[in-house]
Amino acid sequence: MKLIYERTPSIERAMLVDGERLLEVEERFIDQLSVGTILEAAVERIHPSLGAAFLTDGATTFFLPIAETLKALASYPDVPTIGQAAVVGEKRLVQVTKEGINGKHHKVTENIRFGGRYLVYFPYGRRTLYSRKLDLVTQDRLSKVFDLNEAEGVLFRTESGQANPEALRDELARLRARAQDVASARFGQDELLCEQFARKHTVESVTTNDAEAKRRLDLLEIPVERFVGKGRMNEARRLDDAIAKLTSRVVWLEGGAYVLIEQVETMTVIDVNSGKNVAVKDKGRAADTINEAALYTIMEQLRLRNIGGMVVIDFLRGSKDGQARILKKMKEVGVRDPRRVEVYGFTKMGLFELSRERTGRSIQDRMVRDGRPSKLAVFSKLERDLLDLTAHEAVVLALPPKWQDGEWDAFGLQIYFVDGEADIAFFGTDEECQNFVQRR
Repeated sequence: MKLIYERTPSIERAMLVDGERLLEVEERFIDQLSVGTILEAAVERIHPSLGAAFLTDGATTFFLPIAETLKALASYPDVPTIGQAAVVGEKRLVQVTKEGINGKHHKVTENIRFGGRYLVYFPYGRRTLYSRKLDLVTQDRLSKVFDLNEAEGVLFRTESGQANPEALRDELARLRARAQDVASARFGQDELLCEQFARKHTVESVTTNDAEAKRRLDLLEIPVERFVGKGRMNEARRLDDAIAKLTSRVVWLEGGAYVLIEQVETMTVIDVNSGKNVAVKDKGRAADTINEAALYTIMEQLRLRNIGGMVVIDFLRGSKDGQARILKKMKEVGVRDPRRVEVYGFTKMGLFELSRERTGRSIQDRMVRDGRPSKLAVFSKLERDLLDLTAHEAVVLALPPKWQDGEWDAFGLQIYFVDGEADIAFFGTDEECQNFVQRR
């Protein structure tokens, strides 16, 4: 599998491919609140019955359980009360561990972490942990490689068992330096998106346009090719159409049938339709054939769109044997999904039920807001287009005033703004763009 990592001034985008086939994609603002984000927030109120505190940074509310406080870490295995661990008005440095979805608050911890190839470093972790795949002899050897102060903690990954002591000490020094930088800035991210993908998947090679990504991935000893030319990487441009289709409700199958995907707040409803498919005389057999083709497409779309939670599928009315095959194949495909999938089967009404582990927001939640493209979708398209226009002197961007605060000066182009629907209104020489703005 190959990872394509594209970074623009405000957005990072990771795309995992197998040949020409897109397997997974994620896109986010560089400073966006997501799993791994470290920020400073003040204790707004405590909730004794929940054993938790609610924090705020002025714009967002966070949920901090008692077990994730520094006070609990320091007194482990004893657990203090939330009133002892948090004081209203105090500012805390916390890290997001779970994104809030559908009105729920982001879950955070004070036990912030920084990941490396061999180690996970916890500046306030206070304990040494080991991968379950490391035997006791290896654990004893690793425990003597370096000394930690009383507050620090570290987790030895499986790969650390094969690393030499000098490599482990060098990585700890790098992670300590990164932790100090984040603590000083009071904001940061433990890993780039490309690092997260490299850890979750067996990545054989990476193509990127970002120097910092190459430096970090080189430390993981993954072959990295950095694109340094003008414009965008061809590998990334070829995937634009496939990614754009992930917000569409309709996914066409071979033969004219299609799948309709509807995401609502509480669940995802999927309808399989025969569409333009020309059925054979045996309609039951035709329905079974379409259902089996739809099954693989549905599971692929759930993964690509990062859809989690309850999923209900209305397959075509097929034979009993066909339903049994669908149940069996769905379980087989679900086991191969990187997220946990629970398959429940057909209900008395003929609907098929399953659930998929929810990890963050789906593509639709990120890219669509109130039926219109979100700020992330708009900035992503405009910044990619600007990369391809660096041969020109200036560009006129049409944007609502509230969105004109991006890092537009990072492209080496003179940027002019006019109010309107988000789009590139004009590009050319600086004089031509000034004349265009005056004519408006």
